[in-house]
Amino acid sequence: MNAPGEFTATIEKPSAATAVTGPRAAIIFLLLLCLAYSINAADRQIFPTLLPAIRQAFGYDLAAAGLLATIFTLGLAVAGLPSGHVVDRTSRKTIILLAMVLYSVFTLATIYATGFWDMLLYRALTGVGEGMQMAALFAAVGSYFHGRRTFFLGCLVVAYGVGAFLGPRIGALIAGATGGWQAPFVWFALTGLALAAIVLVLVPKDFTEGRRGDGAAAIDPARLAHMPEGFWNRNVILGIVASIVAGYSLYGFIGLYTTYLREGLQFSQGDAAAAFSFFGLGGLLSFAGGWLGDRFPQRLVTAVAFALLALNSYLMYNWSTSLQSQSVLSFLTGAFASGVIFVNLLSMLQRSVRPRMVGAASGIFLTALFGAGSTAGYLMGLLVGRFGWGGAALIELSLLPLVAIAAMAMIDPMRLMPVRSSA
Repeated sequence: MNAPGEFTATIEKPSAATAVTGPRAAIIFLLLLCLAYSINAADRQIFPTLLPAIRQAFGYDLAAAGLLATIFTLGLAVAGLPSGHVVDRTSRKTIILLAMVLYSVFTLATIYATGFWDMLLYRALTGVGEGMQMAALFAAVGSYFHGRRTFFLGCLVVAYGVGAFLGPRIGALIAGATGGWQAPFVWFALTGLALAAIVLVLVPKDFTEGRRGDGAAAIDPARLAHMPEGFWNRNVILGIVASIVAGYSLYGFIGLYTTYLREGLQFSQGDAAAAFSFFGLGGLLSFAGGWLGDRFPQRLVTAVAFALLALNSYLMYNWSTSLQSQSVLSFLTGAFASGVIFVNLLSMLQRSVRPRMVGAASGIFLTALFGAGSTAGYLMGLLVGRFGWGGAALIELSLLPLVAIAAMAMIDPMRLMPVRSSA
């Protein structure tokens, strides 16, 4: 028998109105959730894209601007852990819908900010909604496709990549056409609300709650015998350490990259947005990162990606000066950080606990990564003031990943949930 609480959704009989009718229907529902997540990603990218104009309008210094650019990750961090526990105990679909409405409303509220503190609050609350959505999405997809979780979680990150690629471009185009930074926030807020309505009508609870598919099949107790009974264990702690490093490496880049291109390399707003958008394009490789993590030692795949990200970051801030090379390096940042590190750390944390705690594992990942990300832009701004762009990137984006590599070396692969080799 399953341990108490494990796969309790399997004892519920799905209604005809909510049944998942087969693999083809499941893929359609997955695509709809991916579309919803892509708007989440695009929503996040428009603020740093338009930060130079916002900074000029309000007169923020670089450190304050960096904090505004990444403070939404504090909301993600605050929401991550409690949302992870909630989605293990209630409807994931309900959490997804509430979250989409929440972050869309506070995206719209951003344009009504009158100063630093209320804008900081709106951006943080936007992050709360995004964190709630992510915890529920990751738990839903990880549970439904648990036998191939890394690959399908990678599909979600592909959706993030699409949004992160299109978001800066669309935001810059709308801002250019309207002559102000406010219009893109209105556009993305309304789009988020429209997609919430689509998910409400078309995506059934049988899918989000894992009542069919891989998540509904009972797991042989023998496959769980090696797993720790409780949530806190060695692999979870090491995964948290690596997630914190990933947060500083990823959001130290995201928060001030456009500002670096505009002020450090004197790029135009259009060129800076174009280069930044390639970061999202790199995230499209996350399905490949998920495939690698399901078929090769996950700790090795993740450690190699951290090493390549560190080298890539050094070249970005200490060697490259052209739009072409910056676009390539931005793409590689997305490939290594979003395409490999993000999806494999998330999957590894889910695999470090028993199935009944998948939501909590997703939540602790979000709290660790985005908690670090909330101060990553501020730290980058402080380091730039003292060491310049090249020195700041060396410290935060190239040397810090060595800690994560060491954490991956200490992961115990014998205490991870196995994946199906045939997946």
